[in-house]
Amino acid sequence: MLPYDEYEKLPNHRARFSFFFALLGLVMAPAAFVLHLRLSAVTLIMAVGGMAVGCTIFGLIALYLARKARLRRVVSLERMGGAKQAALGRILGKLVLGIGLGAGIALGVYALLATR
Repeated sequence: MLPYDEYEKLPNHRARFSFFFALLGLVMAPAAFVLHLRLSAVTLIMAVGGMAVGCTIFGLIALYLARKARLRRVVSLERMGGAKQAALGRILGKLVLGIGLGAGIALGVYALLATR
């Protein structure tokens, strides 16, 4: 029996926060449209703009934290856990970043077409 067989893996908080921020960004997209439907003061352009900014920021934060969590895991010789959470945070972070950038492109095209 090896001396390292009985220890627990240390928690990797960056991986957990990466997954949390990715989920926040994923929930933000439908929440912006629900807010538009419930409040008459919020226009569709405002909802898409908020979604573009929020999803892009949360996606970038999730990707940054996932990268730091994976680096921390490698540096600790895989004594830290959170590999699955970091991977999920990275995948969902890319998805959320794509949603945010897509919403930004849609706003840009709308602004271009609205001025003509």
